[in-house]
Amino acid sequence: MPLPTESPHASAAIASSLWRIQVTRGQTSAVQSNSANVSLEILPGPTVEVGGKVSFGVTSRKKGYLILVDVDAEGRMSQIFPTPELVEQSDERDINLVKPGVQFIVPTPAARQRGFEYVVAPPTGSAIMVAILSERRVQLLDLPDLPRKLQSQADALSYLAAWTSELRVPDSGNGRLVSNNWSLDVKSYSIK
Repeated sequence: MPLPTESPHASAAIASSLWRIQVTRGQTSAVQSNSANVSLEILPGPTVEVGGKVSFGVTSRKKGYLILVDVDAEGRMSQIFPTPELVEQSDERDINLVKPGVQFIVPTPAARQRGFEYVVAPPTGSAIMVAILSERRVQLLDLPDLPRKLQSQADALSYLAAWTSELRVPDSGNGRLVSNNWSLDVKSYSIK
């Protein structure tokens, strides 16, 4: 699983400044489409070696806020971009904003300057990377516990599409929780 070289833990100061989202049960819609036509590319390719460095290229035909989620070979799910540390250190309010038709590379140049990179770590085997694009500003997700190991791209897409359809995001004007449009792309990769 690609890991940021920074600590995965957020301080209380960071947590208080983050946009919060909430899951509401019983409001599940049909499987999400990819209306923004978000596309994820793993660089240098779909086979990576432990200790190697990787990047991710994401394009979309609509503006949105990118979140990258890794599902490792053992089925553990974690958000790898943006991290709480990156959000805290950034001077940019929209560090994860993807513009239509422009490839967004993770880590970004600003993140690289701060020493942020992805180094492949065990476990070896088949893993899945998910690009989640939010229509509204979202930077961190409280990921659910997986009921079982996600075996395929279709399995991961179906599970995460159903989960994101239940998420509610604060409206920037009045703070009320509202539904959101999410687009997802899933890519399998192999760690050797």
